[in-house]
Amino acid sequence: MLKSAFKTFVITLICLIPFYGMYAQEPRNGVSYNEIKTKDPSALRFMSYNIRIGIGMDNEVDIKRVADVINRVNPDVVALQEVDSVTERVNWANQMMQLSELTGMYPIFGHAVDRSKGKYGIGMLTKIKPESVRKVHLPGDEEPRMLIISDFKDYAVCSTHFSLVEKDRVTSAGILIKELEGMNKPVLVGGDFNAKPGSEPVEIIKGKFNLLTSEKFITYPSDTPRVCLDYIWGLKFNNHKYNVLQSVSINEPMASDHLPLMIDIKL
Repeated sequence: MLKSAFKTFVITLICLIPFYGMYAQEPRNGVSYNEIKTKDPSALRFMSYNIRIGIGMDNEVDIKRVADVINRVNPDVVALQEVDSVTERVNWANQMMQLSELTGMYPIFGHAVDRSKGKYGIGMLTKIKPESVRKVHLPGDEEPRMLIISDFKDYAVCSTHFSLVEKDRVTSAGILIKELEGMNKPVLVGGDFNAKPGSEPVEIIKGKFNLLTSEKFITYPSDTPRVCLDYIWGLKFNNHKYNVLQSVSINEPMASDHLPLMIDIKL
């Protein structure tokens, strides 16, 4: 009986190795700010957050509230989705500049479409200015979409927001892969993919990327999360092994209609 129990334990352990091999600890869903562990000085903290142009679940535009979320997490890089630039609906504010001033981070804006007499798209905040930035347009029947690729010496980071239309998401997954293929260094991609686990776009991305968060992270809507739409990915290259020290979604039910994601990773 002891031999049988030991055999069962070994088999269970072997089955868990592929999942936990990349993670120093199990990914955690819906953690409080106090449950976020202190960052290892040698790690990169990467965050992804759909901020809904600063509109919280109280339907008030409050970009400072978004900045407070970012400052509490204290990331090195933030991939942002749904950002306005000098639009009437946010009282003509340049949201990336506001966030830059409130966080002390370098701002990048990707203009996807004109909206409310101004510009709307995605963004990125980085503690260090990138060496170069590329902005790639993605398809969207309902509205054009965008991909930002920021290149650093030893790694690259991306922000994106896929379409609400499935065929456009499938096309965007292919464009994402094509734009990053041949990069022989770690590449992190964060975004709102508007795609559920098991959907065709997610499965296409899985072929070339490691999922660094979890399909169990339910990120939308933030006050009563029911579905996973947001992900952080790591490009597969040269059998590179990502060492994820911490992978969480954060219980922030007010500042936006999505929950933020965060990873600490040794590249």
